[in-house]
Amino acid sequence: MRAVGLLCLLAACGPSSDSVPAPVPAPVPAPTPAPAPVPSAELCAPDVVFSPPSREVKTPAPSQVSPRLERTRKILERVVRDHGRDPKNPWAIGHAMLALGSDVALTNGIDATDWLFGEYARVRPVQGAAGLTFPARRGKIRIEPHTDLILKALTETGVSPDRPVEVDGKTYAVGDLYRGSLCRAWVDGPSVAFQSWNDTPWALQGLAAWAPAGLAWQADGGHAMTLDGFTHEVVVKLSEETAFMRDAMDAGTRVEKRRQGIFAYTCGGAHLLQGAAYAVARGFGRPEDRVALNKEVEVLFWRLELELGIYDQALQQAPQHRVVLLEQRMKFLGHFLETQHKLAATGLYVPNEVQRTALESALTELMATVEALEADHVFDNLDAVHRENEQTYLDFIGDAAHAIRGIRLATGEQGVAL
Repeated sequence: MRAVGLLCLLAACGPSSDSVPAPVPAPVPAPTPAPAPVPSAELCAPDVVFSPPSREVKTPAPSQVSPRLERTRKILERVVRDHGRDPKNPWAIGHAMLALGSDVALTNGIDATDWLFGEYARVRPVQGAAGLTFPARRGKIRIEPHTDLILKALTETGVSPDRPVEVDGKTYAVGDLYRGSLCRAWVDGPSVAFQSWNDTPWALQGLAAWAPAGLAWQADGGHAMTLDGFTHEVVVKLSEETAFMRDAMDAGTRVEKRRQGIFAYTCGGAHLLQGAAYAVARGFGRPEDRVALNKEVEVLFWRLELELGIYDQALQQAPQHRVVLLEQRMKFLGHFLETQHKLAATGLYVPNEVQRTALESALTELMATVEALEADHVFDNLDAVHRENEQTYLDFIGDAAHAIRGIRLATGEQGVAL
């Protein structure tokens, strides 16, 4: 395993307009009407008997909590507390819940879950009942840039489907969000209900979290779906997107990052792997999906040295981009730890000695990266980062949250609800 390459870098740091009514045309014979399409609200089967997780599983390869690691976590928690609890930033709130708990209070003093539903959720009728949904955005406010990001955050942080929430002055349950999400979720070979395959993992993980065995439904447009089928399709897509990496591994060659395959996915595809793996761990998909995911574990370990080498070389060659490069380094390491310890906790693999060493190395690299950013006073000046580049600012919030989750999973302080 590679040495901690970043340590040597630390020494060098510093709407409808009115219209005129059209003339009324003379009546013409009406053609025989075609059968009216069944509204999507009548196609969906929202009466799910929820089956939430019943146990918590933890990594079989926990790391010790050192004073250095504890300091790293506190730095990251300060970032999330100071910038992730903004009532006007629902995307960030979802990440704050992941890092600090679903009951975290926002800067306005209101519980995060209550605020998200009361301020941003909308009613989505399903089969004569009520479902809920979160729009992708409202004006300039990003709410769910990835479909079901909030559902995933709620289910992962232990919120009950029976928890009451208020939307448009009426009381619903969080489970109504699940029903609304279920009705729009489908995959059909190369086609998906979402904007792209990149939007599937949050929905898959959120639906798998409370799904009973054999869950089947009919989604918008009459798409007959099962969660087994949904899971398998995502695993297949994941395998397709990492095939070039497996080829490089077998050939002993390296790859470049050119936004090809899995590199084009959010957070380097970590969420695609996490969503697929969680659904399989919950018992969905096909038997061969476990074998496919085990290969993905090997690919991600192989990526550790590859990606850190890319970032460290770029830091030396383009020091003017230091803040962004260090942030991207933190992104990869936090998601790496979160992903690998999730998969190990759910029994999708058991880390061998080489892999345990890699996990410890990744934790050390994460600490070094956070220390470099702290030494550069980046965390003290995130408001300035926000004014200069909003996406980088948002990355810091989200990636700090995932790094916190990764640390807690790595030390066994937290586990995975299964």
